[in-house]
Amino acid sequence: MRDLRQSERVACPHFPLCVGCPLVGVPYAVQLRGKQAELRARLDAYPRLRPIEIDPPCPSQRPYGYRNHAKLVFRARRVRGGGREVLLGVYRPGTHSVLPAEGCIIHAPELRPVLRSLRREVEALGIPIYDERLRQGVLRYALARSSSVGREVHLTLVVATPEVPRLAVLAARLRRAHPALGALFLCVNPTTGNRLLSDDVRRVFGRASLVERFGGLELESRPDAFLQANVGVATRIYTTIVRWLDPAPAENALDLYCGVGGAALAVAAYAHRVVGVEASQAAIDCARANQRRAARDNVRFVAGRAEDAIGFARRAGLERIDLVVANPPRTGLSVEVRETVVRLAPRRLAYVSCNPLSLARDLDWFAERQYTTRRLRVFDMLPQTPHVEALGLVEAEPGAASMESVKTASGAGTAGTRGR
Repeated sequence: MRDLRQSERVACPHFPLCVGCPLVGVPYAVQLRGKQAELRARLDAYPRLRPIEIDPPCPSQRPYGYRNHAKLVFRARRVRGGGREVLLGVYRPGTHSVLPAEGCIIHAPELRPVLRSLRREVEALGIPIYDERLRQGVLRYALARSSSVGREVHLTLVVATPEVPRLAVLAARLRRAHPALGALFLCVNPTTGNRLLSDDVRRVFGRASLVERFGGLELESRPDAFLQANVGVATRIYTTIVRWLDPAPAENALDLYCGVGGAALAVAAYAHRVVGVEASQAAIDCARANQRRAARDNVRFVAGRAEDAIGFARRAGLERIDLVVANPPRTGLSVEVRETVVRLAPRRLAYVSCNPLSLARDLDWFAERQYTTRRLRVFDMLPQTPHVEALGLVEAEPGAASMESVKTASGAGTAGTRGR
């Protein structure tokens, strides 16, 4: 997607070596056209999806400085004279070498000075950096989050052991230098796999959660609960979900992979009742707090698998689901979740995707079962990166049958309904 013949000058201290945002330098209009073309190409791989027209892309209001959280890795290396230099950055693709990125220009401006100070103080205090090869050391990753509400910053240090040398000194220096630093956490993760966070999150100081405003919604999140990185674009997605679903006051909705509850609470302002389902207990705890903050008593949040959504809906007293929202991980909807949606027989599905490949596969599966994609639009959640976020509106055709009726008619269970 990068077109070096149309490159722009970039005021980034890491450009052009950093790989964290590989489209930096490409004119923003070119980036949007590339993401639109990527989605188009994935759809065209399926004959049933070729007639779908894609709406013009929704750009980010801020192509730079938009990202409200940073995830950087610590690395230590020897320098001339026998000293030690600490790096805070991103992995070079396909390697475990690290490139500096603490001054990244896509991070929110309030994050950068905190990250720069963190790197300098860790280096000055001699706090041990974790060595993946030797499996020794302490500091592994730094996660920083910011909120436009009060311009507050929360910092999480992912550590191999809870015993962090000179932690109190580090915390005191950072608080003194940065009044906006509202909380510090330790996430203890001694495992050797690729999982960044563990369930062992300990607060060093400050409030347990960070509150951000998404239009009329205030959503809190914690270090181990996912929140969209681009507040402006996420707000547009929530409002578009409501507009496309067009919920009626008597209708019920189900939000799969609901996270901290943003889409569910947006739909609940217009629907009768909403159930949100999410596997992460930390996210559900935040969603329930956000429900109380929004004073919505017609929403219920449940910790569990999306595959079990029918049982959750029925236990919440909903015998009929009219609308579904789904925001799955990059792998998309499993066959079991897709079959669950068809079994519920909603009139409309709003599908938020972070992967055009799995999105196209799933939309084709629904099309085979008389669920037609009516609208599709790219929302540029992560400018300067190849990431493509899209929202689709899927609508049941008048003759669409639920999975229950398919099973009854075929007498063969769901064997004949599975996608490729």
